Amino acid sequence: MSDRDALKDEYIEHMIHPKNYGSIENYDAKGIGQNPYNNELVEIFLKISDNQTINDIKFQAIGCMSTIVVGSIFTDMVKGESLDEALDVAEEFLKKVQDAPKEDRACAEMVAKAFMAAKKNYHNRVSGEREDEYIMLISSDCVVEDEK
Repeated sequence: MSDRDALKDEYIEHMIHPKNYGSIENYDAKGIGQNPYNNELVEIFLKISDNQTINDIKFQAIGCMSTIVVGSIFTDMVKGESLDEALDVAEEFLKKVQDAPKEDRACAEMVAKAFMAAKKNYHNRVSGEREDEYIMLISSDCVVEDEK
């Protein structure tokens, strides 16, 4: 099987059976990545250990199938990692999609920003702030205008 076929199979698996989809009732952090242009969003919930390892991560999305797939892949990659290692993954996601089509870039950015917002929410809570969630907006819209 070629690398391309393996990647296609992995994409389809995450599409049909998204990993880590849902919420965590007693979460330690919650972040939202939101598209201000159409109100699509991704919520990420974290359960963090004392050594700042991600014990559990879940996500929910109001968005397209690509958003679900990216959320599934991202959460699967960072589960069990430290918050800082997961932040590196989120930043790498953003770098890799910079030149991608608008729609794909917006989906990946919502997931990455939701994680970054959750990390910020965690640090705010540890510092004593009383906030339920932290929200970050994405920088570009995923809606493609018809060219005439």
